[in-house]
Amino acid sequence: MFRKIHRWMGLALMLPLVLQGLTGTLLIIIPLLLPQRPSVPSTGEQAGAEAIIAASRPHAPAGMIPLRLNPARWTGDSAMVTYGPAGERHPTFEVFVNPSNPSVISTYIVPSYIRFLHNLHADLFLLPYGQTATGMMGIILSAMALTGLVIWWPHPALWKTGKWRRTVMIAPRARGLRLWREVHVSSGFWFSFLLLFLALSGSVLAFPFARPLFGISRPAAHEHSHHEHAPPAPTAGEQGLDKALAALKSQMPEATLLSVQLGERPAQQSLEVILPAYGPNHPATVQFDAPAGRTRVSRDPGQQRRGEWIFQWLHMLHEARLAAPVPVAFIWKTAVAASGLALIVLAFSGLGMWTIRRRNTARRESGS
Repeated sequence: MFRKIHRWMGLALMLPLVLQGLTGTLLIIIPLLLPQRPSVPSTGEQAGAEAIIAASRPHAPAGMIPLRLNPARWTGDSAMVTYGPAGERHPTFEVFVNPSNPSVISTYIVPSYIRFLHNLHADLFLLPYGQTATGMMGIILSAMALTGLVIWWPHPALWKTGKWRRTVMIAPRARGLRLWREVHVSSGFWFSFLLLFLALSGSVLAFPFARPLFGISRPAAHEHSHHEHAPPAPTAGEQGLDKALAALKSQMPEATLLSVQLGERPAQQSLEVILPAYGPNHPATVQFDAPAGRTRVSRDPGQQRRGEWIFQWLHMLHEARLAAPVPVAFIWKTAVAASGLALIVLAFSGLGMWTIRRRNTARRESGS
């Protein structure tokens, strides 16, 4: 029964699973291959954030506004200003600026296929039901991982003798059906638990009803207003940013600035910072009250409820965005990318086994 369930679930979902594995792997690998921020000669103290953004504006395409400022991370690093259409949160254009003497070094058009791959991975273009379909597919993939382990589970005698290890390795002399089977079994064994985690976490991220279950509510109006269309403002969205950053430095000297979220209006600014108490995996959001001249933490990792904390970790691990420690983050990113390839191997090796068995059965029947 388990074999039949496992087989027919795999055959029915072969194409979507291949697409999920391929797009997931590409979404990890492609950003690593894109141009990185250029280095600049260190010529002294950095200019203000408003001057950096002002220097980038003439090079942006018409109709786009600054969405985010990523300051220089170290001495000799360049700053980056991302642009996109008003009302959007995903940038389509990047401008690299020398932060010491604000001048544009280079520009880069973000490839449109990255957004295409993300949409394909998230909802398979089955809108408006794509997210629910992706969540259901994650549940089915979880069932396939569990039934695969049940099917593989060796006889107690193999555990005692240690011969079970042969079942998770590919024999050098394996050919034909045996080769397909050993590739399938060994890939499933080594990646079963990781695929199970990615399938379950992907379902949580995909199902529309999952966020409220974890206590995640829609952001308040002041937190997502930069995503909405607003009437033209007489001032640039970065106005007052230097004052906000100066207040952050004086009032929260322990905070490390990661990025600045911008918008069409100064009121849409928010600062993403690292606080020593929580580390780089749990950045906080800080906003500046210009009339009062005070900064306030609008999203405090220390005030997160358990459900929000779990959801954040699931999201970060599923998308391989772990920031620290660096060696662990690199290993995890590599493992997640390899899992996507393993899913493709499992799909095709399962199809190969089914095809060979059908062919052999047909030959026996024709011979009899």
